[in-house]
Amino acid sequence: MKISINADYILRAMYELATVNNEQPLSISKIANEKHISRKYLEKLFVNLKKYGIVKSILGKNGGYILADKPENITMKQIIKAAEGHISVHNCRDRRFDMSCEFFENCVFKDFWTEFNNHINIFLDSYTLASFLKNDS
Repeated sequence: MKISINADYILRAMYELATVNNEQPLSISKIANEKHISRKYLEKLFVNLKKYGIVKSILGKNGGYILADKPENITMKQIIKAAEGHISVHNCRDRRFDMSCEFFENCVFKDFWTEFNNHINIFLDSYTLASFLKNDS
């Protein structure tokens, strides 16, 4: 799995939201200017963040986005999944269901790949937005 620029941008934007503690909504334009990311690009990424329930949009003149939960409850796994659509290094199990792997039934590596993916997921779940706020102080 290669983490795309989407994940990097989303993490930076989420960090920006976390630093204001939901005191006021932040607009996409403000985040884009602060983090030097294209506004249009961020708009597309925030659609996924909202879809995954990680952010909420606030309408109106002073509207924008806020975190849907406390920073300590939002994991890197959730954010990266919103950015990438999935989190797996090897899609061995997925290929079984779409019948694209003819070796699955007799594969000696399937348990390795499953365990490898599990370790990645556990690692990503062990970090929250709050983890990075603490490192910033």
